[in-house]
Amino acid sequence: MEGIKDLKNLALEAIEKRSSLLKNEKYILWKIKKNWKQIVSGPIGEKTYPKSLFNGNLVVVINDGVIYHTTIIYAENIKKKVNTFLNGKFLESIEFSKINYKIKRDLLDELIENEENRGTIRTGEILRGNGREKNRNIDSENKIVEKVRDIVLLPEEVKEIHENIDKIDKKYEDIARRLEKIAIKLKKREKYLKNNGYIECENCKILFLQENSEKMCFECRMNEKNRKFQKMADLIRNKPYISEKQAVRMTNTDKSTYYKARDILAQQTYNDMLYYCLEKNREISLNEDYEFEIRSESREDVERFIKNYVDYKIGSDNEEVFKVERKWALRRLRKDMKFRLENNRRY
Repeated sequence: MEGIKDLKNLALEAIEKRSSLLKNEKYILWKIKKNWKQIVSGPIGEKTYPKSLFNGNLVVVINDGVIYHTTIIYAENIKKKVNTFLNGKFLESIEFSKINYKIKRDLLDELIENEENRGTIRTGEILRGNGREKNRNIDSENKIVEKVRDIVLLPEEVKEIHENIDKIDKKYEDIARRLEKIAIKLKKREKYLKNNGYIECENCKILFLQENSEKMCFECRMNEKNRKFQKMADLIRNKPYISEKQAVRMTNTDKSTYYKARDILAQQTYNDMLYYCLEKNREISLNEDYEFEIRSESREDVERFIKNYVDYKIGSDNEEVFKVERKWALRRLRKDMKFRLENNRRY
């Protein structure tokens, strides 16, 4: 496995030497926006959007309050996914901004407010913005509150709340009574949600609305999915020739995770090889007198990249298979390098 570690170091060195074009945050942001749903799949990818990138801080807007807190908790994983996609540590942090979809004030709103301030009309006499929509939302919220208030708790549920509150020291009686009211409201809310299709996540115990027949909330499902993938990727990285059955049994995952891990590891290795070759090509253009030495030095490194690429992709030590895949990889590498050099691109 020493070869794999060396390849990783070579790739990092190549990445660090990228031109200013690579480090242009406008270009990086464009690439993130273009591939956002691919990088961050599922509801988070659909209901969020990368807005700006400055000094390594990516600002992501969220247009759904339901997933706001879930997305914040998932921030570190999103950052890792973006950096993995970009094949480098481009993001230092992620900042989330929730969009408020209340109707923005227009010129008429400002005029009404000015007249209110002057005293020519009474405050609230003329509604600003979409008053009908606001009233509809308020009515809807009031109906939900009324339904929750109408929920009747069982005697044993009330008794359990009282027993827990009674454990509080008597000198905090006022606080205890407030907590009791809050506990009763929360219990009623929980019963209301369960009556309307919400279930308890078997992992974190929060209530969530099922999309199909899942037993865990979205956040826990994503964490579990990432944990399984990372476990499989680590195993394949250390044992590239391991079979599907062995890998699935050792990691307690499934075959789709096995092949996904192979594909991603292979693609990452190929990208590292491509960047390495582009960097060496740049070095040659700047040091033409040492072209032979640079090519000789990099030839062995490229062969090691190719071997690891094939090992991850195929998982076989068969020489004939390796020759076929090596030939295909070199053909693809030449084609990609030509395209990037002709278009003055590095991605």
